[in-house]
Amino acid sequence: MSNTDAPIGVILLAAGKSERFGADKRLVQIDKPQSTQQQPMLLTTLQQIRASGLPLFVVLRPGDQQWGDALDKLSIDWGICPEAAQGMGHSLAFGVHATQQWNGWLIALADMPFIHSQTYRYVADNLKQHAIVRPRLKSQPQRPAHPVGFQRQFACELMACEGDHGARDLLQKHHDQLFELLLEDDGIVRDIDRPQDLNV
Repeated sequence: MSNTDAPIGVILLAAGKSERFGADKRLVQIDKPQSTQQQPMLLTTLQQIRASGLPLFVVLRPGDQQWGDALDKLSIDWGICPEAAQGMGHSLAFGVHATQQWNGWLIALADMPFIHSQTYRYVADNLKQHAIVRPRLKSQPQRPAHPVGFQRQFACELMACEGDHGARDLLQKHHDQLFELLLEDDGIVRDIDRPQDLNV
């Protein structure tokens, strides 16, 4: 497969320690989309991404074999980042390294289950014309939003990410190549850091 035929996919960072939440927030029960039932937050996030039709790779942390087994049953690719405890940057670098055959990456977070599946598609489609794509909520454009997309040209820099910043330094360095995609999906700014965030 040549690079021009390679897909744009989603790397889901699910290797955090959930320190501010006080427990493994990936397991917290939230409402399933279009349903009155509940399921673990990580499964809801996965469901939304899969509905986009984009390739998906999930980054887990050491000790997560049980999650890995669950992902195997769902036919979802995953890997365990040995340095996950050192910060999100290490998990991001691991995910990009594991998917080097892709033509671009959307960086998604496990604790953002309310992003519409179509939003992932919008970001991926815009990434075909723009080097870096960052969504912004039309009503609150000043707030950080996800998922952020990077073209293949940033592969080496993404694989060099370290610590807790993720790709933040990369966004600042290449700000002149950044395309802001205005959307009305409030899920792009709604992450679950603490238990009270579930009640918004």
